[in-house]
Amino acid sequence: MKKVVIFYKKKNFWSGGPDLELLNIQIQEMENDGWELVSVTANTHLLGGISSFTLVIESPDNST
Repeated sequence: MKKVVIFYKKKNFWSGGPDLELLNIQIQEMENDGWELVSVTANTHLLGGISSFTLVIESPDNST
């Protein structure tokens, strides 16, 4: 089974982009739960700054 996850959490309201430390922690937690990270894509806003990330994850078994 594959899932698409959009990560957009920021450190605070005034932060310019997503919290990369929290993203890395959540990726590690997903991998510990058995999910495999297939791809990560940066999503930008109109001015070209990164506003979020799209992750494609996959479960090695079809039971999830």
